[in-house]
Amino acid sequence: MVYCGRPSTSCNNCRAKKRRCDKAVPECGQCCRTGQKCPGYRDPSSLIFRDESTQVINRARSKVSKRTLTATPPQAQNQQHNTSAPDYHASRPSDVVYETMLDMSDVDVGAGMFAGGSFMPELMSFHDPFNPDETGLFSLHQDTSPSAMPVSGDGSGSAASVPASVSGRRSRVAASSVGGDVALDQFPDDGSNRGDRQRLGHNNFSSQPEVIARPFSLPLVIIGLDFFLSHYVVRQSGPSSGFLDYVPAMLAQDDGGSDMLEGAILAVGFSGLARTTSQADLLTRSMMMYTRTMERVNLALADPQAARRDSTIVSVLVLALYEFSRASIDGWKHHIEGATSLLNLRGRSHFSTSTGLQIFKDVFSQLLTNCMRSGSPMPSSLRMLRIEAANATSVSDPYWVACSGMVELLDIYQHISPGGYSFFPNSSGDSSSPLAAPSNLSNTPSTASSSSPASTSMLSGPLKGANISIEHLERYLSQVFEIDYRLESTFSKCPPEWQFTAKSNSSSNSYDPTRIWRDVNHIYHDVWVASVWNSMRVCRILANHAISHLLLRGANTDSNWFFANNYADRLHQATQTIVRLRDEILASVPQLMGDATSTAQELQLQQQQKQQHECPKNNAGSAVGGYFACWVLLTVGCMHNLSHETRAWTAAQLRRISCQAGLAQADDFANFVESSNLRPPLSG
Repeated sequence: MVYCGRPSTSCNNCRAKKRRCDKAVPECGQCCRTGQKCPGYRDPSSLIFRDESTQVINRARSKVSKRTLTATPPQAQNQQHNTSAPDYHASRPSDVVYETMLDMSDVDVGAGMFAGGSFMPELMSFHDPFNPDETGLFSLHQDTSPSAMPVSGDGSGSAASVPASVSGRRSRVAASSVGGDVALDQFPDDGSNRGDRQRLGHNNFSSQPEVIARPFSLPLVIIGLDFFLSHYVVRQSGPSSGFLDYVPAMLAQDDGGSDMLEGAILAVGFSGLARTTSQADLLTRSMMMYTRTMERVNLALADPQAARRDSTIVSVLVLALYEFSRASIDGWKHHIEGATSLLNLRGRSHFSTSTGLQIFKDVFSQLLTNCMRSGSPMPSSLRMLRIEAANATSVSDPYWVACSGMVELLDIYQHISPGGYSFFPNSSGDSSSPLAAPSNLSNTPSTASSSSPASTSMLSGPLKGANISIEHLERYLSQVFEIDYRLESTFSKCPPEWQFTAKSNSSSNSYDPTRIWRDVNHIYHDVWVASVWNSMRVCRILANHAISHLLLRGANTDSNWFFANNYADRLHQATQTIVRLRDEILASVPQLMGDATSTAQELQLQQQQKQQHECPKNNAGSAVGGYFACWVLLTVGCMHNLSHETRAWTAAQLRRISCQAGLAQADDFANFVESSNLRPPLSG
């Protein structure tokens, strides 16, 4: 660093006149004596960092000008003097480079990008990775074509290559010319921008547009964090309790676990960036961060105090998202089960704080998804914690009602099919199948009742025994009817802020049938509220599927019982309900993927625009919305009598999620849906 001398604390007038300032308050004596208005004094702390961008740009311009003039033959210079048609200033490479750089120097990088506490890639001319029609955040593919970055005098040059940090920014540009070619040397690789440097192609000033490197960028750590916080965190607002809303506050804490959490977040952020921008070296960074974070997690688990921290549980939950992004469903399952074990370790102390309760809800939701995936009941230890959580929340909350319905329904499925179920016809012999049924869970309610006559008669399979009594069928039917009615009643009477709006797009010029199912999409408060509604719908689909299965089984056992109770109409009603719920799920996909916004989301974007120079183009939570959509689309894909149109549209949305959100598991789900290699539960 260069020592520029001690900064003067005199007022601006005295510094301009180079006179001694007595620094009196509120006005200095010199200004009072001369009748001038004293502008006040500078804050010394604001002078610690100096912006040398303009000086560096001027030096680079001077070097380019001198070398260009030196390389120009005298005859060419004489011809230029005698020619009046071209605009000399517009054709001089030094002026063009200078004009473009000046345009970038006008951007307040430090204040603008972090206004409102959020990094805005738009100020660096980054494009949103969730917009498939635009470029990614940056490109590591070296493009030496003449059109890579044409320089023009309109100030349209984009910024990316020199690292900038939160505490201050630095930039260095060195210009060199060989035979009329210009290149801007980049920073040496210091670990923060490895693989992100761009080399300039050789261009001749007389025949091709100039190509320069992007003069500014942020460290990849900042970009990775921003990717996660922008696309995986759903903030609390209105009826929504959000998803991972507590992560920003945890990163600011100094409890010994913030570094571990940051590593997990960077693993997910780099993975998403790598897949959405097709940059393989970022996958290497992602795997490196994952490995380091796993080492820290293992160390934390060896310490009982560290294992009980909020940051440890959240880190494991974030690592589950990483496994899902790399299409490792087994790794995802292990991390979800690990987070569940940490919940048990914490016990009821989770509910002493609002953050602890929110962490419990997020982990519990993912555990419920894992149980639904395999037909396994909720572990008994979590049932006890759930009873404690009921004292800290409202049991009439739609989220709570949906979770309760799923827990009860999975218990019934366990009685109907004690070994669980799988979405795949022959998954029992394929343990590597992404959706194969997991090993049996211990301490489940079904274990205690397995010695009863009813359960003993069903151990051979899902109600395959001919000796299943009508009494048992009616008992299960009664329980499933009650769950289905409770869910339908609760969500039809939920508060207005929980309700969704059905929007017709048939008359809209922007209607895109590849993104919107059958001209209609549903608008919810945010993606978390949409996911709660879809959880209810998945539960009701499974309930009506169980109703259909039980009714058909009863008809085979006793046809008189079936027709005497008018169960034929009930069977038809269950089929129609499944189709309607399927269409409602598909209508929620556009908002989950960021193609539609609610009024609340638009107001939030407007508030951000007031605080920031620019605002991200996509909705917050786009990636996690795609994550939520993957599971419900998988449920849709396993239904009976799925039309070719519905199957193709469902698979196409999963492909888009994989491409835009960087979730590789969605690609596997799409393959299963396209190949018709899925089946509903209890269809064995």
